Amino acid sequence: MQKKKKWNIIMLFLMSGLIVYFVVTYFKQQDEILMIQTQIKALEHRISKEEAIQDELLEQQTIIETDEFVEKIAREKLGMVKEGERLFIDMD
Repeated sequence: MQKKKKWNIIMLFLMSGLIVYFVVTYFKQQDEILMIQTQIKALEHRISKEEAIQDELLEQQTIIETDEFVEKIAREKLGMVKEGERLFIDMD
């Protein structure tokens, strides 16, 4: 009878230890999951910002590739004129 009682106490301690281990592991994993979810949200926010920048750059590229833009830059920055046009320079 005493062996059975001793065995029951040992089993109780083992089961208690296992339960404590599982509870501690569960809460550690919950902390890790929360941290990873926070990182995912931050990365998703960063991705959306980068996608907006990419869209803006693609729009700028489309504008830059037009003949009108090239002509505007040639006139304003390089002082070029079309054939048959006269360039007047204000000396004041």
